[in-house]
Amino acid sequence: MSGGRGTVITIAGSGLSGITSAWVGGGHDAGITNISDTLLNIAVPQDATSGQIALGNGTHWAFSGSGFTVTGAAAPSSGSSGDPPSNSIAPPGGSSSSSAYSGGSSSSKSASGSSSLVVRVSGDHLVDASGNNLQLRGVNASGLEFVAVQGWSPADPWGGQAPSWSAIKSWKANAVRIPLNEASWLGYTCADSSGATRNPDPGANYRSTVSKTVADATAAGLYVILDLHWTAPRTYCPLDQNPMADIDHSVAFWSSVASTYKGYSNVLLELFNEPFVGYGGPVSQADWSIIMQGGTQSYYITGGNPYQVNYTWQVAGMQQMLNAVRATGATNVVLIGTPSWAQDLSLWSANVPSDPLRQIAVVWHAYPNTNSPSETTPKLGTIAYTWAATILAAGYPIVISETGDHNSSGTVGAPYLAILLPWADAHDVSYLGWGWDVWQDSDNVLIKDSAGTPTDGYGVYFRQHLICRGGGAGSCP
Repeated sequence: MSGGRGTVITIAGSGLSGITSAWVGGGHDAGITNISDTLLNIAVPQDATSGQIALGNGTHWAFSGSGFTVTGAAAPSSGSSGDPPSNSIAPPGGSSSSSAYSGGSSSSKSASGSSSLVVRVSGDHLVDASGNNLQLRGVNASGLEFVAVQGWSPADPWGGQAPSWSAIKSWKANAVRIPLNEASWLGYTCADSSGATRNPDPGANYRSTVSKTVADATAAGLYVILDLHWTAPRTYCPLDQNPMADIDHSVAFWSSVASTYKGYSNVLLELFNEPFVGYGGPVSQADWSIIMQGGTQSYYITGGNPYQVNYTWQVAGMQQMLNAVRATGATNVVLIGTPSWAQDLSLWSANVPSDPLRQIAVVWHAYPNTNSPSETTPKLGTIAYTWAATILAAGYPIVISETGDHNSSGTVGAPYLAILLPWADAHDVSYLGWGWDVWQDSDNVLIKDSAGTPTDGYGVYFRQHLICRGGGAGSCP
């Protein structure tokens, strides 16, 4: 479906009389003419870009499963209406007889019904249900990636550290990232390097725990990132971080997860935590290719006793996993990591995966270059900011889905984050701190207890910054 700016598009469906807003790609002010409850005309606005058509009724949004291509110069505002689309779009609360548009109602589900939380990509930033710029500011809640598979707590895959949503909200956070384990989700029997078998879901409660977590976070008013954190090929158990996703299970994982959460418009899907193929040398184009398109990884996997096992296996590339997500009809925003533990952003523009919905964002794990309390430079140097600026200029949002700083007892301030977070705020870049867990590490721990008391240094600064940003203050620490 294509046409010039000014083209009038006729949309068929039901419940269309309540539509009050329409987008075409990046253009948020499409003219609307309500014909009936089953027919609607929208005029492609002058600032439209190629992308999805979206209809809103003031509370919820529906997005087309395929895009509209803007062609040529602006069309006259009156006269020929061009060819109407051959497909229908399902309006919020309505239905459509066409399967070509699979977005449906984009209202997010929760334990109590639905929520107006919506996240979409528009150009180089995220937007909410009203088309306003949306910056995710939140925390990582770790546990579901390792507790169940390591057999620590069959009755509770959180291992006693399920996040307190009220505590997280008290920091004015609006997002949470949940790391997952592919074997625990899929439920297949696996083995460590000694050959000993494990049940990665020993309490037969992993999926129900994830479901409750997403529902409760949604009900608390939070955006949720579901992250594939631990993986392993063949029959090995995912017992630690591996260099990349595997063809044996990761594609099936995303087919299942996307099918489960495609109705949640507040849920973003992070395809793989921290790619590090080619570890031990400079990042090459070959490394980018295998991460984005898949291939053979002749390095090692981590999944046994000891964790490192030499093995040659097939990588599931970001493109393959993205295709699996879209094949379910899911229109969720998808987050895509880069080499060197999601720290090397250098060649993104030459390797960006293809998404017909253009609903993808780049992941940056922006940690300090050293563990020194006075460190101010990110991993790989200040050139990381230049790479990030290039990605934004190319029209892709960035989500810093992990960051951190020093937090040992007595630490004062967070010099690294005092530079990173203001930069992110100025560029509408989202960020989530690692991690919302009561651990004793000297770095990258946000809280001292389950009530959300911040750690010294990093925790105190991050909390103050989130509260300031969440309260709309003009100048934040």
